[in-house]
Amino acid sequence: MNLKIHRGNGCVEYNLVEIATETTKIILDCGRNLPLLDNNPIEEAINVTGLTSGASVYDAVIVTHHYVDHGDFIERVNGDIPIFMNADTKIILDVVADFSDSPLPRVDKFLEHGRSEKIGDISVLPISVDRRVAGKMILLIEAGGKKLLYTSGYSYIDPAYYAMIGTVDAILGEVFHVGDTDDDVNNLCNSEEYTAELIRRSDKHVFVLCSVTDIDWIKHIERACRKSGRNMALDPFMKSILEKLTTPMIVDPFGFVPYIDVERTPRVDKHLICNRDMDFYGIDNFSSAENAARMTNLVFMLRPNMGGFLRRFNELYPLAGSTLISCMWGGYCSVELTEDFIDLCCSLGMEEEPLTPSDYPYRKQFEAAIEQLKPKTLISVQRIGMVASESHGKTIKIYNSDAEIMI
Repeated sequence: MNLKIHRGNGCVEYNLVEIATETTKIILDCGRNLPLLDNNPIEEAINVTGLTSGASVYDAVIVTHHYVDHGDFIERVNGDIPIFMNADTKIILDVVADFSDSPLPRVDKFLEHGRSEKIGDISVLPISVDRRVAGKMILLIEAGGKKLLYTSGYSYIDPAYYAMIGTVDAILGEVFHVGDTDDDVNNLCNSEEYTAELIRRSDKHVFVLCSVTDIDWIKHIERACRKSGRNMALDPFMKSILEKLTTPMIVDPFGFVPYIDVERTPRVDKHLICNRDMDFYGIDNFSSAENAARMTNLVFMLRPNMGGFLRRFNELYPLAGSTLISCMWGGYCSVELTEDFIDLCCSLGMEEEPLTPSDYPYRKQFEAAIEQLKPKTLISVQRIGMVASESHGKTIKIYNSDAEIMI
């Protein structure tokens, strides 16, 4: 089994990894750079001969999840190369395409958790790990008597999957960054009770800045809301994704933020339950008394492009002294859009309470996985966040772009 990392040396770049045998070639993920993090132009395009141009030489492209650095350039893949993903990833990409008026993503075959797919002489076993990212998969790849576990953005591997995975020859991950402590004692600030207390102690409006598909944190906030006696309020985009997942996430059916930040089109309208609730200027369509009754007991889920909603909200109900709970990964908090949004919140007198979500496992979790899976090598696609050159006696190897590795 030959491995080639086409991109990912030392920064947060698109993930594009080639796995090849003498007769078969597949690509794992096909995304674009994160330009706002890396100062790379958004129009920068991948070009891999045989994948995006020229006669096709690849047998499949597998997209592990919807993040832009993993699946945003699949439309550039030659049309005769099959694209594989799971149903939730397709659902999310479809909603994004509808709200952004973009082409719907192509998918030729849906992957299912625990069901192995044979692509030439390469076997791919998708394992769903709905932790932090809806629809996320890790892949167990077997060829030529070797086993490679592709963890994409490395996250905690549930011990329940150890038997399914078995021992492996190598683990290929986006980055091997582990927590600084041996346990999660210092993670108390991320407990549901702590978050519920933040909500309870506010006698004004509460807002939460959170990724639309961050399943763990959405569940966390929803449970904290229930403990505090409030309900979540979702904007149409977030609601459209969460209610359409194969396991719907919508728990409370009446809390909606009456605001959308895009032009209403037939593709957007189909996601709107009630035009009155979901009108572009919906917040103006309620009397002050009705608005107050609807909004007093809600925790509003926000995205960084909802500044217009907050400005209008502030005109009706001054936001000074209200609470903003931020559940965004630190890297995205440094993105200009998010920075500007948080600056707006502060300028309106909102009090920020940052929490610290992370994709990365704690040291004991990481080492437990290494001990169980027994890889001979850990291969990092990216260098960002590397905390050590060795872990649990295993060397972490970092390769330059276009590195070719024999497993």
